[in-house]
Amino acid sequence: MPFEKVQVSRDDESIHTFVERYKEFRLLSLKVAPEAFGSTLERERAFTDETWYDRLANPKAVTFLALQGGRVIGSLTTVGPLPFGPDESSASSNPWNSLDDEIPEDLKESHWRVNGMFTLPEVRRQGVAKALIEKVVKFGSEEASRTGKTFAGTIVVDADNPAAKALYERAGYVVTKEEIHSPGSSRTVLLMKYSPSPAANTLN
Repeated sequence: MPFEKVQVSRDDESIHTFVERYKEFRLLSLKVAPEAFGSTLERERAFTDETWYDRLANPKAVTFLALQGGRVIGSLTTVGPLPFGPDESSASSNPWNSLDDEIPEDLKESHWRVNGMFTLPEVRRQGVAKALIEKVVKFGSEEASRTGKTFAGTIVVDADNPAAKALYERAGYVVTKEEIHSPGSSRTVLLMKYSPSPAANTLN
């Protein structure tokens, strides 16, 4: 079944159009795959309507939705531009914590981190994730060009999630770092940087 891709604009009308569907999908994602997120279902269930609205209105974040018959079947949020390049990034750090830092004048890259991507299990391998990644790369590239910089994209994936890693590799991302998620944790995460080669395979 066909689906459409939507970038949620930060204006009031657009946010009110999508915020309830976004909230429902986010909570469902946390229920279906709690291990895939740095947050919890219990925490986000307690969010106020204002908190959900502010998420979509955040000037340092952009959310893309995949819709099928009006229902959200996939979402991806990217945050940036970050005040450091991908080579200074850490796979274990939270990019949200640095968004208020000043961007150095000599930083030549417009760095955006993919954050909170999820697609419903029943629609996987149908091009939904592919479409969302393509949207964020196009958006990031346009933002970089607008500011006279080059686009730099990163994403973090669990080392024991080969399917996700393979998806991002087909999208042009390459592994640059491997780190322990947090002190005392057995979880290992990979930092992947957008670095497509002319011979890279397209997403299937």
